[in-house]
Order: sequence, then structure tokens, then C-alpha cells
Amino acid sequence: MISILSGDNKQNGLWELIERDKILTRDNFRDAEKTAKKSGRHIVEVLAEQHEKHVDKLLHIFSQYYKIPSIMLRNRIIAPYIINLIPKEIAEQHSIIIFKKLGQDVYIAVTNPENSQTVDFVKKKTGLEPKIFITSPQEITHGLKKYQNELEDEFSRIIQKSTAETLALHASPERLAEHVPIITMMNSIIERALSLRASDIHLEPTDSQVVIRFRVDGLLQQIVELPKELLRALVSRIKLMAHLKIDEHRMPQDGRFNFSFANRDIAVRTSVIPTLNGSKVVLRLLDTKEQLFHLRGLGFNGHDLHIIKKEIQRPHGIILVTGPTGSGKTTTLYTLLRMLNKEEVNICTIEDPIEYGLEGVNQMQVNTPAGLTFSSGLRSLLRQDPNILMVGEIRDADTADIALNAAMTGHLVLSTLHTNSAFLAFQRLIEMGVPPFLATSVTNLIIGQRLVRRICDGCRIPYRSMSKITETYADNLHLRENVEKLYSRKLIENRSLDSIKFTHGQGCKKCNFTGFRGRIGVYEVVTLDTDSSTSVLKDYSEKFVRTLAQSNGALTMLEDGILKVIQGATTFEEVLRAIKE
Repeated sequence: MISILSGDNKQNGLWELIERDKILTRDNFRDAEKTAKKSGRHIVEVLAEQHEKHVDKLLHIFSQYYKIPSIMLRNRIIAPYIINLIPKEIAEQHSIIIFKKLGQDVYIAVTNPENSQTVDFVKKKTGLEPKIFITSPQEITHGLKKYQNELEDEFSRIIQKSTAETLALHASPERLAEHVPIITMMNSIIERALSLRASDIHLEPTDSQVVIRFRVDGLLQQIVELPKELLRALVSRIKLMAHLKIDEHRMPQDGRFNFSFANRDIAVRTSVIPTLNGSKVVLRLLDTKEQLFHLRGLGFNGHDLHIIKKEIQRPHGIILVTGPTGSGKTTTLYTLLRMLNKEEVNICTIEDPIEYGLEGVNQMQVNTPAGLTFSSGLRSLLRQDPNILMVGEIRDADTADIALNAAMTGHLVLSTLHTNSAFLAFQRLIEMGVPPFLATSVTNLIIGQRLVRRICDGCRIPYRSMSKITETYADNLHLRENVEKLYSRKLIENRSLDSIKFTHGQGCKKCNFTGFRGRIGVYEVVTLDTDSSTSVLKDYSEKFVRTLAQSNGALTMLEDGILKVIQGATTFEEVLRAIKE
């Protein structure tokens, strides 16, 4: 970020232009600068948001200062296929929107004029040349909200029309699966799921209907109910797409197919099982292209962020990410791989499955029927002259032995371990048969994590009764004790619970009236120095490792969760739910 107000040096600066137009005071500017620094946002985003009544003049000033044109999107008609050139979640996360395409050029409205990383991502993803315009956060929100409303109306129309047309046809379910109404309906369901950032689609038969549910931010939401008569046609359509046996109704089947949406290639993993009321289907949606992940966006900050950036620079050793299924371990690994992915290194992975494609990384997928397991794949990768190895999961003693010995012989290894906390990792490895000296000597870093839902920015409000909230969670979250710890570590400015403003989402259209939008991690990050490694050799129990790590500055997931509640990222309910998993 450009330093905008440094002492008396205002010449040719942004403040000088704003002061000349007399639209803000110097105190206004300083407040915005403080907010920008605290939130990690660009100062022009904060200024436009805090002083909406002057947004036209501010955009004109920003345009002058950064020498890029400004744009107001409110009255523009933007075709859905144009907005869809980049994923909606990327547009929202980085506050950008594509509003026009002309030949090989795309016109992008941004709120941060210096966000070159996102602009490069757009260029790489679309293959088109970006033309940058500056706008306000409110204009981006308005554009995306208008598009979302159009999508909802269109989805309802398609479902109603396709249902009526299908029920009017007199054909077998297998024949209906190849008719336009069922094809259109199934495609619309998948597209709707992707537009809502769903990770899974559930097609569930009851005795009288078919219920469609999406898993969004870790929780299932009911989307639509369909007549039971459509079940076999929809299931047959899915089986056709996934190359499964249409006439097999008694045995479970698994498959996979690809789906294109909004310039994205989506891999859809398919699971079909027989139930009392008919076939039940779950579709897992995986974006096969590289995602724009970064550690701060995942929820790492402060001491943890510093430790991770330091430890991934080491040329050998092992980095472990722990947590239950669905806790975001793979996303963390991919983020670390992106940071390590440089021209001078050879990175190889063995995964089950490959969830995201990473350019410049050699990715291999487990194929158990063919004999390709984590351990056999890892052995083969060691003959590929790798610098860095990523193993999707250490599940057994053989994989653990190969991975840790590779870490000892000059390779940097990244993997996941199925334990409930980072502090249990050593105990788990040693129970697998790894010698204690090997486990402690090659382990650079252990990250334990859970996912909590993030409070929606569109409807965040303070709780009416702060005292009631603190009383509710005082005991089961050890609230006063943990707040005192955070204060003593200088991670929060106030130790008094009575003066902390806790927030929640009241629900709005942007978050589908849940009060939450997106997820963020709560973490515990463990690293050992030489003395600590020697101590763990003698006692590798969870309790001892936790005490040792905390004495070296580590936060527990509970402490990190409470910190994120105080920062306004999530709620106590979410933290309590996550740490009980």
C-alpha cells in the first residue's frame, strides 16, 4: 500500500487532492487510514465506504491520483455471461466485477487500484487482457446483488417449466433422461449450486417427493421440492452424465463427470445409493482450476502467520495439517503449495482425489483398484527427483515411514493427519510405528484446524445484550480466562468483557438469511525448537505437547476462535460447534 499521509509530506498525494476539493477533513482521512491498516483493506475502499455521499467526487479524485478511469455500475446492464467470466466468490472476496467484454479485452471494475494479484488471476483465468476501472465497494455489491436476484428468478422459472414439460411426456425414465426438460433441470440445479458456492448437492427421495439440498458453508440448506415422479428420470440423467449403469438400482455406484459453468471447469464426483424411497444421490462439486487462496484470507494472522512463512522456507522436513474430514486441511495444503511453487523447484503430489489443479505442480491421483496407493505412489514420486512432496493423507504406517524418511533425506514433505488437534500429531505418528526420534526431529510445523462460518458483511450487527452473551459462554468457553490470555499476549486491546462489542448476522438476501457467508479457519500452530524436541522425546502426550507449545507462544483453537469472535469474524456458537467436532 502506498503511504498516503506521512507527516507533513502531502505533496502530490491523495490527501492533497481530497483537501483541495474540501469534501473531507484531515481527521476523516486519518480515521480511514487507521481503519484500512487495521482491516488490511486499501484506504480508497474505506474512504468510499465511509463517505458514500461523496462517492462520485471521491472516485473522480481516485481516478486522477491512480491515473485509471472510474466507473459507476448502478445503471449498467451487465450480461450474466460477462459477470460469470470469473467465479462469484472471487469477485466478492476481492471486490471486483467484469462489466464488459470487447474483442480480447475485459473491462474490470475494482475497489483496490493496486490489487495486481487479482488482476493477474483474471488475465490467467480468462485468457483476456484486463482494462482496469476504479469503483466503490457499494457499486460492486449492487452489481453482484442484482445479478443474484436475476439468477434466483431464472432458476424458479426453469424448474417450474421443466417440471411441467417432463410430467406431460409419456416415456420411460431412461428415455426422459435424454429429453431437453430433464437435461435443462439438472443443469440448472448444478448451476444454482455453483452460484451459491455449494460444495455438495443432495438429491433425497421421501415417500412423496424429491428434496434438493445444497451444502453451503458446511451446513445443508433445502432449496426445492420436486414431484416424486421426477426421481428416476433425474437419477438416470445423473447416471448418464457419470457413465454409470442406468439399470442398476440395487447396488451403490460411484462416478465422475465434468461440468462447465461461468468459464470454470467443475469436476463432479457422483455417489448413488439405494434407499427405502428410491435412489439417493450426492454430487461433490470441485473446481479443477487453480484457486486464489492466501493464508490471511484463510484466517491466519499475527504470530501464526509469521511462524508458517518462516517454516515453509526450510528445504527439508515435514509439515502436517490435522483435523477431521471437512475441516479445510486440503485447502491449507494447496495454499502452502502455491507459496512454494517456483520455477527452480520440482513439486510432486499424490492425492485422493485431486481437488484443484495447480499449474507447475505434478499431481498424481490414487487409484486403489490399479494398485496405486498413497504409499506406492509416494515411492514412485521419490524417483522423480522432487524437491517438495505433498501426500494427501498419512493413513497408515507404511505411508508414514516413507514420508518421514523422505523428510529426513532432504525433501520438504506436506501432508495431513487425521487427529483432533495439532498437539496429538506426535502421539498419532508414534502409534503408527514411527520412531519417536524421527517424528520429533523432522517435523517442522503442525497446523490443527477447524472451519467456522464467517458473519455476513451485509447484515452484521451488535448483539442487543452483551452481558447475556458473555454469561452464556463464560463457562463452556472459559471466556474470562481466555480473554485474559489474549490480552496478556497483546492480541486484543481490551480485557474487559463488558466493553467488547460482539456481533452476529441478522440475515439478509446476500447470505440466504443465515447470517453467515463463507467460512474461516480457527487454528493451532505448533513448531518445536531443539530443546522442545528433546522434551517431546520423553513425553509426547497431547497434554504435555499442548503445555510446551503454549509456553512457546502457540494459541489453541479455542483461543484463536475467541480472538476471531472479538475481531467480528464469527460467533461464539460457531466456535463452540467447531471445537466439539
